[in-house]
Amino acid sequence: MKTAKNTLFMLAFCLPAFVYAQDSTKHILPEGTVVSVQLVEDISSSSANAGDLVLFQTSAPVVVGNDTLVQKGTKATGRVTEAAPRKGMGKAGKLNFSIDYLNLPTGKNVKLMGEQRVNGDTKVGTAVAEAVLLTPLFLLKKGKDIRFDAGQTFKAFVEKDTSL
Repeated sequence: MKTAKNTLFMLAFCLPAFVYAQDSTKHILPEGTVVSVQLVEDISSSSANAGDLVLFQTSAPVVVGNDTLVQKGTKATGRVTEAAPRKGMGKAGKLNFSIDYLNLPTGKNVKLMGEQRVNGDTKVGTAVAEAVLLTPLFLLKKGKDIRFDAGQTFKAFVEKDTSL
């Protein structure tokens, strides 16, 4: 009788741990998995600075096999890596940012790889030619700022196999 109680006791406590261990190894977010994210708020070369935090959320669930491992709307973060406002003589702004981490509701962060680089078209030659031919006021011509609107979608990739 005592042996049956001990066996039942061990099953009651060991079985959940065994099931959990099997379940946790089953959920791996593989390296290279595509994660589609969208900006939470607008970002512009006129106001951004290198090092600023950029907020994203997943725009679609992340599905591996038949399992949804990350829900739509999961937070992600990145950083502005380079920013410069527009300048005179038609020189456009610059805005580069990275997509660094997927921030899971469990508190775990998944390292991502993804960078968006946008350098505006430089029109210095055109502005100088216009200035020489027409008027010195064209030297004051400003280039365009780079702007990304909230909701714009980007792709990032899981950096390495990550157990969820």
